[in-house]
Amino acid sequence: MGAFPAASTTGVPSGVALTPTGGLTITQPGAVVNGLDITGPVVVRAAGVTIRNSRIKGSGDDAFCVQTQGAGTLTIEDSEISGGCENGIGFDDWTARRVEIRGTFGDGVKLGSDVLLEDSWIHDLAPAAGAHADGGQVQSGVTDTVVRHNTIDLATTSRANAALFLAPDLGPTTNGPLIIENNKLNGGNYTVFCVDGADGRYVIRSISIRGNHFGDNFTYGRSNVNVPILQSANVVDSTGAALTL
Repeated sequence: MGAFPAASTTGVPSGVALTPTGGLTITQPGAVVNGLDITGPVVVRAAGVTIRNSRIKGSGDDAFCVQTQGAGTLTIEDSEISGGCENGIGFDDWTARRVEIRGTFGDGVKLGSDVLLEDSWIHDLAPAAGAHADGGQVQSGVTDTVVRHNTIDLATTSRANAALFLAPDLGPTTNGPLIIENNKLNGGNYTVFCVDGADGRYVIRSISIRGNHFGDNFTYGRSNVNVPILQSANVVDSTGAALTL
């Protein structure tokens, strides 16, 4: 899988000239957004939309910097989300590759169904007063959700709850799968918080957590798990020691 994502491998590639613009609502199927410096939310309401080589910053109080709605599906690549919003990307039907997310005042991403987060870097979030931050959060029963080969590092984020908070509190119970593999994960009260939802009412039945490297920054532990998971090859990053979640 190579080195874990960082500044040199995520965000807008060096030398790309960006054109300033305001927030966008995309309703054209197959639309391609390329090389924009966007201030304001991006709402995707069409299928097959692509955003690449772009910087997105919310206008200050936006719930999402990037959000799919209705029939919207999105691929976002080689781009940067730099705050001004509560959450970077959400909820369903999106793929993010080589995206840097920082400075959001809630969570890095909201992980819904039919989501692939890959080769991306989430770090240095800025939770609002009274709030906490998760690098990625699952709130509902999800299907076909994959978090693969990312760096999610909340070591320097104040009031960090978890690098990944996986709790389907809004339901329903689903068969998944939810796959967390080959990531570098650090920070939080628990770095990975993987539990049932609504005090046991909802569960995601097929969760795999494998091949991840866990950092040394946490308050209570590297993991808190109260549901069945498939786990293998997780290690402590600093020592290479095998880790059972």
